[in-house]
Amino acid sequence: MHYSRATIPRVAVVGAGVAGLATAFMIRELGRAANRAVEISIFEAGARYGGSTRTERLDGYLCEWGPNGFLDNEPATFDLIARLGLADRLVKASAAAANRYIFHSGKLHEVPLKPSAFLRSDILPLTAKLRMALELVIPAKRDDAEETVYSFGRRRLGSAFATYLLDPMVSGIFAGNTRELSLPAVFPKMVALEREYGGLFRAMFALQKQAKRSGKKAGGPAGASSILHTFRDGMGELTDALAEHLSGTLRERCAVKSVERRTGFWIVRADNTDLETDAVVLACPSFAAAEIIRDLDSRVSSALSEIEHAPVDVVCHGYRSQDIAHSLNGFGVLIPRSERIRILGCLWSDSIFPGQAPVGRRLLRTIMGGAHDRQVVQLGAEELNRIAFEDSRRLLPIERPPEFRKLFRHPRGIAQYTIGHPQRIAVIEHLERQAPGLFFTGASYRGVSVNGCAKDALRTAKAFWSLQGVSL
Repeated sequence: MHYSRATIPRVAVVGAGVAGLATAFMIRELGRAANRAVEISIFEAGARYGGSTRTERLDGYLCEWGPNGFLDNEPATFDLIARLGLADRLVKASAAAANRYIFHSGKLHEVPLKPSAFLRSDILPLTAKLRMALELVIPAKRDDAEETVYSFGRRRLGSAFATYLLDPMVSGIFAGNTRELSLPAVFPKMVALEREYGGLFRAMFALQKQAKRSGKKAGGPAGASSILHTFRDGMGELTDALAEHLSGTLRERCAVKSVERRTGFWIVRADNTDLETDAVVLACPSFAAAEIIRDLDSRVSSALSEIEHAPVDVVCHGYRSQDIAHSLNGFGVLIPRSERIRILGCLWSDSIFPGQAPVGRRLLRTIMGGAHDRQVVQLGAEELNRIAFEDSRRLLPIERPPEFRKLFRHPRGIAQYTIGHPQRIAVIEHLERQAPGLFFTGASYRGVSVNGCAKDALRTAKAFWSLQGVSL
């Protein structure tokens, strides 16, 4: 079919991280399925696409800039991967990755995977375990008042659980502070489960019964357990493939300054160029989007500016196997902030995904910064490497300094969905309805993970074609 230029819609995507690339790709893919063409222009302020979803292989070590994988519980991600032809490149985490550790009271504690093992473990004192058991009789919260993650954990399972288990888990995922993060924004399923079943244990038992009837496996209150995946050459394969499929649409080192709404179309003003387009997808971080729409809507710009981003530094250290007197047979170790150890945790990369370190070597991936430690941005590279090594030695029997070092710095790394985040998203979505053709997507809004970005990319692509009057 041939199209006249006037019948082909145009879309400008601002930001070439995984969110922007996935959104542009899915807009084109859904259009092709509906036999509709589209003109896409992707603007990237930086020198290279990919955002933090990038990989470097150096001296035989596979080093991730940002996410080291994604869970297999989001269909939109697997749909994206299948469309890109990457399904045969997927790698599952090893069985050892199921072994997780928490460091507190001066030693490593393996996180028990079964209730019986949890009861026998020394990860929490007996009084704390008894308090957790009382979750069955704790009444459900019935009002709609927003609650922090910490408040929820303490209310339902006790302060020891919230401090020693929930806090490090949230730090590991979001680099966040449980006392600041919004429960409905970060863990909406927990809110829904409490409302529907009256509590987490009640939900777990109900879901297990449902799974047994259907012949499926239930892994806990949130449903079936999930397995971490990556690609043979790391997560950068995803953004590399997206960029290749979108070849010719990407403008790097081209920052968008503002967008203007005109009758029937939009004007995107970027470095040395203006573009007339039918739609604009702001897939850049919220702080960048705030500047771009400042003259368009100051109220929404202010809401975007309120979404904080915590600094995150990733320190990759390579060691000779004989220099670490520990099997490292697990995913890694997380650390409660109450331990007063500066690093957030340490991932054992080549245990999770064998092959990410040379033979006879081990790769430790230490995470620093986060909402608890914003001062990390003031430290130099040598100091960060020193702290990562010394803190790792407090956790593990490491005999000598690493032979390989690589540092990735993200001064505004992970969006923090703090109290008030659902209301901020509502303000942003109101503007989307009032200004047809303007979309906000990416890790700043509805999910910080690769899965969150893929799911929102599909949502945005469908909304774009719906605006064009196309039924999918």
